[in-house]
Amino acid sequence: MATVPERFPDSLGLVAASLDEPANIRRAAADAAVIDIPSDPPLVAVTGVGLGMLAARATAALVAPGAPCPVLVLGAAEASGRLPADSLILDMGGGDVAGAVHVPGGPEGMGERLGLAARVVAGVRLAAAAGTTGETSAEQVADSLDARMAAHARSGTAERLVRSIGRTLPLIHAGGPVGAAIADYWKFQANLHGKVTAWTAATPALAHDEVCSWGQHGDVTWQVFTALMLRGGYESVVDAEQLALYSGLLDEFVASVHEVRAGGTGAPGDGTDPAGGPLADLCELAVLGEQVGLGLALAEGYDPAPAPGLQWRV
Repeated sequence: MATVPERFPDSLGLVAASLDEPANIRRAAADAAVIDIPSDPPLVAVTGVGLGMLAARATAALVAPGAPCPVLVLGAAEASGRLPADSLILDMGGGDVAGAVHVPGGPEGMGERLGLAARVVAGVRLAAAAGTTGETSAEQVADSLDARMAAHARSGTAERLVRSIGRTLPLIHAGGPVGAAIADYWKFQANLHGKVTAWTAATPALAHDEVCSWGQHGDVTWQVFTALMLRGGYESVVDAEQLALYSGLLDEFVASVHEVRAGGTGAPGDGTDPAGGPLADLCELAVLGEQVGLGLALAEGYDPAPAPGLQWRV
C-alpha cells in the first residue's frame, strides 16, 4: 500500500481508506457469501441512492449481458410498476424498495463516500448466487487490484493526472453502460472530495450529440477543460472505436487529453496483473477515480472531508 504524506490535510484518512479497497472487497464478498439468496429469480432489480445508484448501474451493466432474466435499475425517477413475485432486489446503498437485499461494501463509516468497487463485487457475487451470472473470484479480483494499484503507485498515475488537470475542469468520457457508471463515479469523486465541477459522457450517447458541441469556442475551451478517457475491457469494439475517434477530435479543443487504461487492457504496462476481467478493470478505475478526486483537493491544500452544500434544497 502506498504511504500517505503527513502534510496532507486528510482529516478522515480518505486516501488510505481508498487504497485499502482490496481488503474491503474481500470483506464485502465474505459478507455477501452468507446472505441467503433465492435461485433463478424471474427478474433482478438493483437500486440505490447516490453512490449506491452508481453501484447499481455498474452492477446491472456487468450482470445483464449474460443473465437469463431481465436486469433492471430502479431509481426514484423511473416508473417500475409491480415487480414479479420472487424477484431479486439488490439495494446497493440508500435505497428504500421493500424486500430488497442490502448489499455489503465500502469502508466502515465511509460508505457514502468511497467503496464502489467492493459494493459492485458483492452485488455481482449475490447475482451469481442467484444463478443470473457466472461466478467471479473476489479473491482474484482483490489480488489483481492490489497489483494494479501498486503499479499505479510506482508510475505516479493519480499524481500525474491531478497535475495535468490542475485548475482546469475535467471532462470524463468512457465506453458503454459500465464505463458510463465509472465516469460518473469519477465525477462524484471530483465533486464531493475535490470540490471541482466536472462533466461526463459515454458511448453511444456521446456519438449522438455530444460530439457536435465542439463546433465552436475552441479558443475558450482549450483553456478550460482537460479530457480524461477511461478505457477498460468492458468496452465493445464499436465503443472502443468511437472513443479513439473522439479522443482525436477533442485534442484540438481542450488543454490536454489523457487516456486512463485499466491494467486488464494493457496498461500501465509494468507488470500489472491482467487477471479479473471487466470487473477488475472497473475496480481499478474506481479506486483511481477516488485517488484523483481526493488528490484535486489535497493539491490545493484543502481537506477533502467537508462537503458544503449538501444541506441545500432547491
